[in-house]
Amino acid sequence: MGSLSFSRVTGMWYLCGMGSNIAPEENLPRAVARLSSLFGKVSLSVVIRTSPEGMVSANPFLNALAIFESQEPPGRVKGRLNALEESLGRDRSDPLSSVRDRPIDVDILETASMPRFNGADIGEAYFRQLLRGDAVSGVALLLDGQPLGQAPATVYRNQGAGHEVIVLQGENLLDHAIKSPLPG
Repeated sequence: MGSLSFSRVTGMWYLCGMGSNIAPEENLPRAVARLSSLFGKVSLSVVIRTSPEGMVSANPFLNALAIFESQEPPGRVKGRLNALEESLGRDRSDPLSSVRDRPIDVDILETASMPRFNGADIGEAYFRQLLRGDAVSGVALLLDGQPLGQAPATVYRNQGAGHEVIVLQGENLLDHAIKSPLPG
């Protein structure tokens, strides 16, 4: 694989794990849309259904990886992610919130100066599988009427068209993080 160079000053790249087991078909796309509002272009993995881990629940999760770039330090980005969770109904003040069902959970899994991640410290096998790009069956979702979830995608807001959400599907999560969605 060749080396990449950027001609502009870049911030830090964030690899985040996302999960929802309360109305996940609605809450996961909402969270992706809010991520794109907060950070611009977001690269999203395939969305998969998983069983709850580390908690007792009958509600399966929908999980995905998200990659975005920010000029903000990790503490500030984590604060924005916590506010996003709360805006979708998660009670972060509950001391047991980590073992309860949730509308959305967004965690920073890794940061890097380039959009390349090794996943060495990711505990969840399904997130490592998504990062590797293993073949998985994605869950079909909709984001503003556009298909999402069955293939890696780039999600961003078209600033010139009333801030509508654009979803471009492709084949590789990390390719989406590197490429610009549209020229101009």
